[in-house]
Amino acid sequence: MFSKDEEKELKLEFWKKLGNRTRRLPGQRGRVKVWVGEKTGVKGVDLRFEVGRKLIIVALEINHKNEQKRLNLYEKLEATKRLFENAFGEPLIWDFACEKKYGEEVCRVYVQMEGDYLVSEQWPQIFPFMIEKMVKMEKAFAEVQDFLKYDELGQ
Repeated sequence: MFSKDEEKELKLEFWKKLGNRTRRLPGQRGRVKVWVGEKTGVKGVDLRFEVGRKLIIVALEINHKNEQKRLNLYEKLEATKRLFENAFGEPLIWDFACEKKYGEEVCRVYVQMEGDYLVSEQWPQIFPFMIEKMVKMEKAFAEVQDFLKYDELGQ
């Protein structure tokens, strides 16, 4: 077990080292690539990492506060499932009712691996997984982004 201070330090080190790894991505020119919180151009749709003590998740998350709009966006995304997964290069997990740890309900399309982000010995397997899958998630999202933006319902 870790103390709160140890956990905080490990968490900071984890994200810092991940950021350092992203500097080597094509087009970054030594800058850190940040996906979390990055604007996707579609309201209520984000690219996310979720790291925990058991799972590492790379996701496209639909978190629109309005439930009907959130579900409508998910249905539109699900209609592109074949195209999205082909662009991603492998099957994904599709969850229209994912409850996050603070009770927030979101829709999510994601891939996961077992792992504990606080165990630094696992980082050599976790970092490449996170970066590779997020690059693929960005590519897949780019294929359907315009379709999701187009909105006859005023989303």
